[in-house]
Parts: sequence; structure tokens; C-alpha cells
Amino acid sequence: MFLNKNIILLLLGQGFSGAVVSLLTFSSGLAGKWLLDGILYAKACLHCYNSSFASLPISATLCGAFIAVFFSSNLMQKFGRKKVFLYASLIGCLGAGFAMFSLVSGLFYLFCFATFLLGFFTALNQFYRFLANEALNLATQNDKNRATAFVVAGGIMGGILGPNLANIGTLIFDTPFVGSFLFALLLCAINFAITLPLTLTSPNTKKPSQKVPLLTCLKEPNFILATLACAFGFAFMTLIMNAAPLAMSEYKFSYDEAKSVLVWHFIAMYAPSLFLAFFMKNLSPFRLILLGILFYLIAVLVALFSVSFWGFWVSLVLVGIGWAFSFNGGTFMLNAINSEYKLRLQGLNAISIFGANLLASSSVGFVLASGGWEVLNLISFGFIVIFFILFYIFRMQDNL
Repeated sequence: MFLNKNIILLLLGQGFSGAVVSLLTFSSGLAGKWLLDGILYAKACLHCYNSSFASLPISATLCGAFIAVFFSSNLMQKFGRKKVFLYASLIGCLGAGFAMFSLVSGLFYLFCFATFLLGFFTALNQFYRFLANEALNLATQNDKNRATAFVVAGGIMGGILGPNLANIGTLIFDTPFVGSFLFALLLCAINFAITLPLTLTSPNTKKPSQKVPLLTCLKEPNFILATLACAFGFAFMTLIMNAAPLAMSEYKFSYDEAKSVLVWHFIAMYAPSLFLAFFMKNLSPFRLILLGILFYLIAVLVALFSVSFWGFWVSLVLVGIGWAFSFNGGTFMLNAINSEYKLRLQGLNAISIFGANLLASSSVGFVLASGGWEVLNLISFGFIVIFFILFYIFRMQDNL
């Protein structure tokens, strides 16, 4: 059986940290746009200036997460995973507090710094999938994969909770979005409390006889394919997900409509993991990733042909399902590696994901301001085709 106390706590941790991620996804870009609208010199500039800078807080979050992930593997080896998780939760509380102050004060760049700090907390969300695999040290690989999928499914709670709290938070105080970041602070504090009773052990890896060169890690065949699937899948999902609220705002949809689309998107991201946790014996990681690519292609086609509410809804749901298959497939492939440099591979995988995410989110505002939702989806379609070709070439070369 793959369920125990640690798995349940990891499920909750995934859920609450995911709630912060989805809350930031819904609120950061819109709050940034609201702050820019309130600055006199921004009002005097062209509209595209405002739009292109509106996604800067989201990019700041990913930048913070990237830095956190870059150092996380070494910090976890030195101090233990639990301490790193606890300190990251405290930094998240600090970031949420700064965000509230910056919104009240009308300070856009302080708000970006606040979301940068929150990025340190959101980086944790990448590591629950590895902890789930390690929490069952003596289990079969199939049980480990089921536990991983079960913990990742905790994101369903985060996907529902985050956007709803973000939306409710806009109504609590006179200043919009302050309440949203108050909820972010509370979620970080809850995550801190959940981490305290966790019992975390080091992963079962071979002890290295000498320091392993970075190139050796990068040449691991399963690592290349797993990282390609995880990084591209996450970057594509980030591009569409972060652009959707801003695009819907431009098409005059309400906050409630944008929230509804994002909630169902997050449910679609994590609900398939419940299916995978119990019915995955006949689905290899490679097949899962191919299914993910198929859903991505259909999602982009829907987005290109419809900008109605249901067009956004169907497209974002399909993107979520595609992410679930590609990300879980890549994670299963990575977790199957049992080598002396497993921790380094996990860290490099997470760094690649956040690096790709940072590039994707940084381009959202510019692409939307320059070409709009349609151009963004056309670019996405091209990248999906390139991803499929690269993935298939690597797969054939390594005969996996």
C-alpha cells in the first residue's frame, strides 16, 4: 500500500503550496496591471507599455523560484529537506507581507520584489513529487509512481482554493488584491505547520566514490528525456496559463469568468493524477508524454478558432490535461533513475523547469502587447511541433 502519514502530509503540502501558485497566477499579473494603471507616468505612456510590464511580477516569482531551486539540492543535502521547507515557508510569509504593503503604498517595484520572495516558497511545489517517491523507500517502483501521482493530485485542492481565495481577497479591503495576499500569507503559514510533523529521510542512492562531473549527469538518457518533457510541458502551460487572465481582461471578461477558467484549468492539471495513481500499469512514461503533446496541440487549435468564454475554458482545460500527462510521464522517468547522482539530477531537472518557465512568463506581456492572444497561440503551436520532433529523436537514439 502506498499510503502512509507522510504521503498524506505531502498531499496537503502539495495542495496548499499549489494554492499559493494558483493564487499568484490569478492575482500577480492583474495586480501589477492595477498598480501600473495607478502610476501617472504609466497612464501617459502607450497602452502596450502597461501591458508588457504587467506580467513582470509573475516573472519575478519565477526568478525567485529559479534561484531557490538552483541552491536547493546542496542546501537539502547539507541541512536536510525539512529545514529548507520550513525556511522557505517563512520567506513566503515575508513576501506576502511585502506584497500587501506595496499594494497599499502603490509601489510597483516593491510588489515585484515581494513576488520574487514568494518565488522561494513556490519552488517547494517542485519537490513534493520527489519526496513522495522517497517516502516509500522499500516499495516497488510501481507503488512509488502511484504515490507520486497521488501527491501531485493534491494540486486539485490548490487549483480550486487559490483562485477562489484570490477572488474573495479582492473584495475584503478597499485596496484591490490586498486580501488576496493576506490569504497567501496564511497559506504559507499553514504549509509551515504541515511540514513540522513530516518525517523525511535521504533518498536511497549509491554513495559516490568521487565528485560526479556535471556532463556525466547531463548524458543520462532518461534524464534528458524526462527533463525535456517536464521543462517544455511546464513552460508551455505557464505561457498559456499566465496569458489567459490578461487576454480575457482585454476581451472584457469579468474577474469571475477568468477565475472560473483558471479553476477548471488547475483541476484539469491535477485530476488525471488520481487516475494515474490507480490505473497506470499499462501506461509507460513515453506514452503519457505523447498523450500530453496531443492534448497540447488540440488546446492551441481551440484557442486559435475561438475567443469566447468556452473557447478559453476548453483550451485551458486541455492544456491542464496535457500538462498532467507530460509532467507525470517525465517525473516517473526521472524517479526510475537510481544512481549516485540522483539528487543532482533532481535539482537539474527542477532548474531546467524554472529556467524554461522564466523565459515563457517573461515573454507573455511582450507577446500579448505586440500580437495578442492569437499570435501567442501560433508561436505555441510551432514550439509544440519542435518539442515533439526533438523528443522523438532523443527517444529513438536512446532506444528507450
